[in-house]
Amino acid sequence: MEEYENFDDEFSMEMGSFEMKQVRDFDRIFKVEGGGSFAQHPCLHDGKIYVGCMDRNVYCIDAATGELVWKFTADGGFVPASPIISDGILYIGCYDHNFYALDAGTGEMLWKFRTDDKNTGTAVVDKGMVYFGSNDYNIYCLDARSGNLIWKFRTQGEVPSMPTVHGNVLLCGSYDRFLYCLDKRTGALAWKCETQGNIYHEWVLTVHDGIVYLPSFDNMLRAVDLETGSVLWKYKTGSYGGMHSSPLLHSDRLFAVNREGMLHALTMDGSTIWKFRINNAMTLIEINGDRIYFGSEDQNVYCVDIENGKLMWKYQTQGQTWWKPTVDEARVYFSSFDCHIYCLDKSTQELLWKFRGQGAPSKWPPPFESYELVVREQIDTETDDETGRKTYEIEGLDEENTSEYQSRITYQISTQYSSKGKYQIDSREEEF
Repeated sequence: MEEYENFDDEFSMEMGSFEMKQVRDFDRIFKVEGGGSFAQHPCLHDGKIYVGCMDRNVYCIDAATGELVWKFTADGGFVPASPIISDGILYIGCYDHNFYALDAGTGEMLWKFRTDDKNTGTAVVDKGMVYFGSNDYNIYCLDARSGNLIWKFRTQGEVPSMPTVHGNVLLCGSYDRFLYCLDKRTGALAWKCETQGNIYHEWVLTVHDGIVYLPSFDNMLRAVDLETGSVLWKYKTGSYGGMHSSPLLHSDRLFAVNREGMLHALTMDGSTIWKFRINNAMTLIEINGDRIYFGSEDQNVYCVDIENGKLMWKYQTQGQTWWKPTVDEARVYFSSFDCHIYCLDKSTQELLWKFRGQGAPSKWPPPFESYELVVREQIDTETDDETGRKTYEIEGLDEENTSEYQSRITYQISTQYSSKGKYQIDSREEEF
């Protein structure tokens, strides 16, 4: 268990002269192909589990038995947008460029709204309006009953984020690196806050005492003034990988994760209380009682003590458990890229049931495809060409994950690098 408890930053990928650098937008979630994988937050409502799948189906499953109640079939896969239910209607975005409203009891389609690109963001419903972002660069507001367009607001990038309603404003981040604050009734811009990376918050933003807690792919967590959009403070969560979930607030603590594999417990002013680390990407957490639950690219679901960050248990599947679990009084429900929805006993971690989608696991790019390993400092060495650089190819970032990363990261460095956990400079071998 020691390998999971309270790591410090010495494992940072800022290893000496190297660093991980984002070289293009984080488009991995837009490129999932075929199969029947689940990569969603299961929606628990009235004793049923609702979840979309890459096999083009939305499933309604009996939460007690794991038996199918109904399914709805669209023309494209559902990932990573999760279903939201309000007043008996299920809302969900789809790869087929449609946003759907279904009867939660029967699965009958009530209406659909066509956009100009994939819909990968989870929606939010508020006072008869449904809000969602689209890859066509727009934030939409529709009438929740009819699906009629009320307004849309255009950004300069994809909008896979889940909008947040707070009072009379709507908050939503875009891949254009801005957080937008809009009048929720008209879509008029109140302010925008710029970061240095794509903004993608998979779940609602945490807003507390006039402060919005904003994640970004520049690896910074920002506290933003709700009235003005000005940044009050910043906290660096890691060196690479970015953040795509807002921290959760619990008992005057903030709990934030980054894709580098670090869970941070922070004070309200951004000071570190403890850290918990795994050796793979994590994205979203769920807090239930005195436990924190989250999935990971390493195929495990974890349960961590909220007070001290100690590992309580983990459960392994055969695929990435990308989204956060759903937890009630007795059970833990979560999705896996191995094409199953799992239900565990919360106390014993016994598998109570699992439900399978249709087809083989879907294909998608590796976690850090949009990153490259680069040199921060020039180091003299023997070269192969007149540019003064050597070109290498590696698979993965460490020995454990080499088989998982199918594509190669090509980068140019002026020293020698090995993907087995060591690099060599001037004939000296150093661990990172």
